[in-house]
Amino acid sequence: MKCHNCGHKESIPFRCNYCGESFCHLHRIPMNHSCPFLDKYAEKRSLMIRGNHSSAVSSPISKSVVGSLLRAIKIKTSRTELMHLSVATFLITLVGLSLNSYRHISWQFLAIFVSAFLIHEFAHKFLAQYYGSWAEFRAQMYGLIVTAISAIPFIPFKFIAPGAVMVELSDTNKFGRVALIGPLTNLVMGFTVLVSTYLYPYHSYLYAGASFNAWIAMFNLLPFGVLDGQKIFDWNKIAWWCTMATTMVLFIAAYL
Repeated sequence: MKCHNCGHKESIPFRCNYCGESFCHLHRIPMNHSCPFLDKYAEKRSLMIRGNHSSAVSSPISKSVVGSLLRAIKIKTSRTELMHLSVATFLITLVGLSLNSYRHISWQFLAIFVSAFLIHEFAHKFLAQYYGSWAEFRAQMYGLIVTAISAIPFIPFKFIAPGAVMVELSDTNKFGRVALIGPLTNLVMGFTVLVSTYLYPYHSYLYAGASFNAWIAMFNLLPFGVLDGQKIFDWNKIAWWCTMATTMVLFIAAYL
C-alpha cells in the first residue's frame, strides 16, 4: 500500500488508530501526518503521562527499586505485534536450524539463538513503554525476505533482520537509551554464557551462544541507517565507543 501522506510504497503499512488511514513508518505517528483527530491523540498521551506521574508520586514505594520495576512491567501489546513477532521468530528458528543443515541441533543452542533476538527486541520495547511511549515490534518485508534466504542451508552468510521495535519518543536522551539497551542485553547474555563455559567446558553450544550474541551486538552497533548504532552514535558518541569496545572484547574472547 502507499502511504497516505507521502505516497511511499509500504509492504507492511501502519494503520492510524484515529483516522484509519495507512502510513509508512516515518508518518505512522498522528502528529507526523497531521491527523485530523490529533486532539484525541494529544489527550490520550496527556492522560497516559499524567497516569505514569501520579503512580510515581502516589506512594513512597514508587521511589524505590521495587516501585520502578512495577511501573516497568506494565506491558502493552496487540494482535498485530504478536503476529509479526511470531513470523519473525519462526524464520529465526529456521536460520538456527539451517546452521546444521536441519540435522540434529541441541535445543539449548536453539534456545540461546532465538532468545538473543527476542530479549534484544523486548528490551527496546519495555524501556520505551517505561518511558511512556507506544512501542511495538513490526516486521519489514525486505527484512523477512533476507532472513528467509538466510534459512537456506548452503547460504554461507546469515543475516537476521526481520524487523524492529517502533517507538514514539521525542526526548533525545530517552530515545538514545532505548536504542542502547538492545545491544547491552546481548552483551550481558554473551558474557553470561561465556562465563558458563568455564563451569561447563564441554558444552559447545555455550561458546556458540557467546559468539552469536557478540555478532548481534556488533551488527546492531554499526552506525548506519536505521540500526541502533546510528541512533546511539548521534545521541552519545562516548557511549557508542564504550559499547563497541566491550562488544569487541566479547567477540574476541568467544573465539579464544
